[in-house]
Amino acid sequence: MTFELLSPSIQKKIWDMEWRQFTPIQEAAIPVILKKRHCLLMAGTASGKTEAAFLPILSALEAQGKSEGLKVLYLSPLRALINDQFARVERLSDTLNIPLLKWHSDVSRSKKIGWLNSPSGILQITPESLESLLINQTEKVPELFSAVEYIILDELHAFLESDRGLQVRSLLHRLRRYMRQQPVMIGLSATIGSPEIAQSFLYAEQPDAVEVLNPADGKRQIFLQADFFAKASAALPQALVEDIYGLTKDKKTILFCNSRGQVEELTHRLNETGQKLGGPLYAKRYYPHHSSIDRAEREWIEEQMRITKLPLTVVSTNTLELGIDIGSLDLVVQLDATFSVASLKQRLGRSGRREGTPSYLMMYATEEEDLVQAVAVTELLFDRWIEPPEPRRAAYDLLFHQTLSLVAERQGIFQDDLLDEVLNNPTFAELAEDRAGELITWMLQEDWLALVEGVCIPGLKGEKLLRSREFYSVFQSPALYKVMHGTRLVGTIEASPLVLAGETILLAGAMWEITLVEAGRGLVTVVPALQGKRPIWLSSGRQIHPQIAEKIYQVYTGAEDYEYLSPRAWHRLQEVRMLAKGQGFERGVRVLQEGARSLTLFDFAGTRRQSALATLVRGWLREQELSWQVKQTPFSIQIEGGEIPKGTAKKLVTFLLDVLVRKAEAKYMMMGRAAEPDGNPITKFGSYLPLHFQRLIEAEIKRDIEGLRLWVQEQKWKAVR
Repeated sequence: MTFELLSPSIQKKIWDMEWRQFTPIQEAAIPVILKKRHCLLMAGTASGKTEAAFLPILSALEAQGKSEGLKVLYLSPLRALINDQFARVERLSDTLNIPLLKWHSDVSRSKKIGWLNSPSGILQITPESLESLLINQTEKVPELFSAVEYIILDELHAFLESDRGLQVRSLLHRLRRYMRQQPVMIGLSATIGSPEIAQSFLYAEQPDAVEVLNPADGKRQIFLQADFFAKASAALPQALVEDIYGLTKDKKTILFCNSRGQVEELTHRLNETGQKLGGPLYAKRYYPHHSSIDRAEREWIEEQMRITKLPLTVVSTNTLELGIDIGSLDLVVQLDATFSVASLKQRLGRSGRREGTPSYLMMYATEEEDLVQAVAVTELLFDRWIEPPEPRRAAYDLLFHQTLSLVAERQGIFQDDLLDEVLNNPTFAELAEDRAGELITWMLQEDWLALVEGVCIPGLKGEKLLRSREFYSVFQSPALYKVMHGTRLVGTIEASPLVLAGETILLAGAMWEITLVEAGRGLVTVVPALQGKRPIWLSSGRQIHPQIAEKIYQVYTGAEDYEYLSPRAWHRLQEVRMLAKGQGFERGVRVLQEGARSLTLFDFAGTRRQSALATLVRGWLREQELSWQVKQTPFSIQIEGGEIPKGTAKKLVTFLLDVLVRKAEAKYMMMGRAAEPDGNPITKFGSYLPLHFQRLIEAEIKRDIEGLRLWVQEQKWKAVR
C-alpha cells in the first residue's frame, strides 16, 4: 500500500490533513520517487502533482536524519507559482525540521545571505535567480550544490520550447559539475505533446531512464458550449458583455482573454453592466489580472479567489493559466479562440477541480475566423492531440549568453577548453563546431571575452553586460512606464510616443487620465477619470501550428455538426462554410484565387511554413522584376499592386514545386528578405551577434523550410478566377 511506504511523520501529516486517498498521479509517483528513479509526472491541474513529488522526497529526507547541505532544487517559471508552492510544501514539511527557502527578488537579502552561509533543505528558485546565483556567488557555488539529491522542474511544458528552457537546460548541465551524485530528475506538467522531448530535457545522457507517469484521473465530464457575437466595431458588442454578465454574475469564474487590452475593456464593461443591471447595491465583482498590473494587486485578487465563497470573476490573460492555486471554480470562460490546444487544455483544467465534479467551459467568438479556430482547437483537444514542443537548435544567442555566464562563474576557463566545455553541454550539442568556434573567436576579438595567460575571462564589454540587471533573463521585455496614482503603483504600460498627458486609459480595472509623463524617470502620473480606453501593449505574433491550421481548413470545408455550438454559432458556421465553398475551398485542395489585380493563395500552412512561403514568393517576384506587394494574414498570402495576368497562379505553383524539390530555395530566400535587420532583434541577445549569426537564428524561428518542402509537394493546387 502506497501510504505505508512513507515515513511515520509524513503518514501522520496525511492523517492530520484528513486526506481520504491519494490521487492517481500520487499513487503512481510515490513508489517510483522513493526508489530514486527519474520521472515525468503528467496529470491535469489540481491533480496533486506537487504533493506527488514532495511526499516521497520529504519522507526520504526525514529517513536520512539531520544532514547538511541543499538537498532539493525546485525550479519554477513564475515567481507567483513559487510563492504558491512554498505555502503548499511548508504545510507538508513544517514538522520535519527540513528548511525551505524561496529565492526571488521579493525575498530579503539578509534571509538569502543567512541561508547561503548554511545552505540546507529545499530551495525554490526561478531560472533568472539561479543564473544570478552562479555569477555572483562564485566562491560558494561548489559547496552550495554538492549535496543536491533531487531536482524538480515545475510546469515543465513552459520551458520545453522557450529560450528560458534553453537557459535552464544549460544551467542544469553546469550545476552537474558540482554535484557529488546524479540527482533524481522530476518534471511536472499537465500538457506535453511529446514526452520523449521532455525525457531528453530532464536527462539528456539517458532519456529512457526517465519514467513517464501519466495515469488516468478518471473520466471527468466536460460541459462545453461555444457562442458567437459579431463585432460591429473595434469595441466588444454590448450583447456579448450582457450575456457574459448574466452567465457569470452568480458564479466563481475565470474569464480568459487573449490580450491585456481586452482584459481591461471587458473588466470595465462587465462592472459597468453590473451597476446598470444589478442596481444601487451592486458590488464590484470583476477584477483584471495580467502582467502589467501591480504584483501586490494581483496577489490580492488571487487570495480573494482562494478564500471567497461569494460570486467573483477574474478576467485574465495567461497569467492564471499555470498552476497558481485559486481554489475551486464554477466556470471557465474563454473569449475568442486560444492559439494552441495546450492552452485550451490548461484553461479547461481550471474548473472541475473537486473530485467528481465536471468541468464547465463557455467559449465566445467575436470574429468568424475565431469561431472556426475555436472549433478546430476544441476538436483537436477531443482527439487528445497537443502541440509537440520544438526546441530551438540554432541557439547562437544563448551560446553567447551562456559563454559569458560560464567564464564568470568559473572565474576564467583556458581557451583550449572553452569550446569543449560549451559543446559538451547538451543545449548546444547540435551546433556546428566550426560555427561555435567562430563565435567564441569573435567574442575574443570584440572584447566580450579577454585572454589572460591563456585563460578566457569576461572582457570589458562582457563585464559591463554581465553586471547589468538585464543579463539574467533571456527573454525580451519592452521598455515600460510605471503608472502612479499618488503613492500607489497602479501598474505598467509600454513606453510609447502615444503615451501623452491628457490621454485616458483603462488599467487595473479603473479609468485614469494621464497628467504627467516623465520619460527620463520612466513614470506616468494619473488621476481617476470618467472615461478611458485600452492602453497599447505591443505583443509578438502568435504561432499557429500546422496541425491547427490544417484542422481549421477541415472545419471550413467539412459538413460535420458540433453539438457544443449554440444555434447562433451553428448558423454562422454554415454561412462561413458557404462563403468558403464559393471561394473554391474543398478538402484536399489548396486554392489560388486570381483576380484582375490580386492573387490570393489560401495556404492554411501554419505560421512558420507560411513565413517561408511568403519569403520565397517575394524572392520570385524580385527575380521577375515585378514590384507587386506581398501581404499576409494568418491563413493566406496576397499578391497585389498591378495587373495579374491569367496563368500567374500556375506559374507560381510550378516555381514553388521546382525550387523546393531541387532544394534551391536559398537564393530566393535571400532575395525575399531585407538586406539588413529591421532594428527589431528577433531574440534578446541575438542583437549583439554578427549579422550572419542573426540570420541563422531568424531563419529557424521564423521559417520552416523543411516542413514547407514536404507540405508543398503533398498539396493539390487549384486556380480559380
